[in-house]
Amino acid sequence: MKITYNENFSFNFCSKKTFKKMFDKCAYSGEGFEPYDTRTIEHIIPVIKGGENEFSNYLVVRRSWNMDRSDKPLDEFIKENPEVKVNIINAVNSKEGQIIEGINWSEEVKKTLLKAIGYDIFKNKKG
Repeated sequence: MKITYNENFSFNFCSKKTFKKMFDKCAYSGEGFEPYDTRTIEHIIPVIKGGENEFSNYLVVRRSWNMDRSDKPLDEFIKENPEVKVNIINAVNSKEGQIIEGINWSEEVKKTLLKAIGYDIFKNKKG
């Protein structure tokens, strides 16, 4: 999903302007978005692999990272790109306590990440 610069654009959970403020860094690279970057919704668990189109299954990443991962399992993608793990942790922790669409986004995303990866990357333990 390409995020365009029409300020009137709206998700079910927030306006595009709010969305841009909330997600100002790529969750995979950890770098801030430039005005010309295409922000994409990245499904933690790809829809083709049973993931839902729900806010708790979303990370926001640059299009190039989204294309690179494609529908690869996240744990495999992290093994190939180890820096992604710490960047995801930082991205999720930076939104700690934010209530979006009636949910604590960071807590719900942590649950989805646990399901996708098979271990809690925030505690760095298996299981």
